[in-house]
Amino acid sequence: MRKAGDTALRYLAMLPLIPVHPRTISAGELQRQLRRQNAEYAMNIRSVQRDLEKLSGIYPLRSEARGRANHWCWMDKSAYLQIPAMNDATALAFVLAADHLSALLPPATLRLLQPYFRHAEKILRQTKLGGWRKKARIIARGPELAPPPVRPNAHEVAHQALLEGRQFAVDYHARAGGAKRHALNPLGIVIRAGVIYMVATSNPHNDPRHFALHRMRRAALLDAPSVAPPGFDFAAYVEEEKSFSYPHSRGRIKLRALFSKEAALHLAESKLSADQKMSEKKDGRVLIEARVADTAELRWWLLGFGSEVEVLAPAELRREFARVAGEMGRVYNRPSKEAKP
Repeated sequence: MRKAGDTALRYLAMLPLIPVHPRTISAGELQRQLRRQNAEYAMNIRSVQRDLEKLSGIYPLRSEARGRANHWCWMDKSAYLQIPAMNDATALAFVLAADHLSALLPPATLRLLQPYFRHAEKILRQTKLGGWRKKARIIARGPELAPPPVRPNAHEVAHQALLEGRQFAVDYHARAGGAKRHALNPLGIVIRAGVIYMVATSNPHNDPRHFALHRMRRAALLDAPSVAPPGFDFAAYVEEEKSFSYPHSRGRIKLRALFSKEAALHLAESKLSADQKMSEKKDGRVLIEARVADTAELRWWLLGFGSEVEVLAPAELRREFARVAGEMGRVYNRPSKEAKP
């Protein structure tokens, strides 16, 4: 069985530690990193230098003399991606990540991944998977809205603050009113309908709020560490508390609603909740009963069915829908100069 100090294994450990131009690493720093990685890689500086010279005859590595030390780097930005070689399935994963996850990644990480994305594109052109993106789509519900542009400074600083656990300051332009300077404690990033939100507390307040990145100006990192509210759990805040569905009340309500047969069809497969019940009535409509979160998003979804749904309970929700329906009726029954025949 090979030892960790075997030359071939040492080469494989050494190559990923060498950065791409314009960054460089000295032979001394490479020696220290190898030793930290595995004690059996401990060797003198001259041995490291000899290894680097041998490797530069095989791979596109170059050295720059700075004083008495040589600094090394990869000359070709994509050459190091071949160690190990990227296969077609990995290339497809990188390409799809570039398509769908770019807005979620910290900018610094995204920049580091760009060579992988470009290299993956080259590999896919030569494989059967190259046309996969033309045969697969992710479609959002509702009209496709163009996401508002985010200033590079705000994007960079917000992600860096979240990554490093630091506060950051911004001029925040609320939807109504002028700009206000905030010192934010970042807690998490959420992308909803193409809009990027920072969940954060704003000093001196301790309640989490949603700050849209496109409304941020003059962002600047602060030295102070970010402080989370006691017991705050970001995953629970988003997934269990449904904070981005905009709750009307805590807990769940028992929804009872009559759907037209056609509107109810998809609910037989995509259920509102695990306890959902369906029963067909004499008039052909389908009664849906389910315990659901009491949110604004629930109301938007139900209103989207128009007259194809009738809310029966809770009584308060039925009264709310009756009021909305009455207001809509008055709007559409009123003559409008803008309406065209």
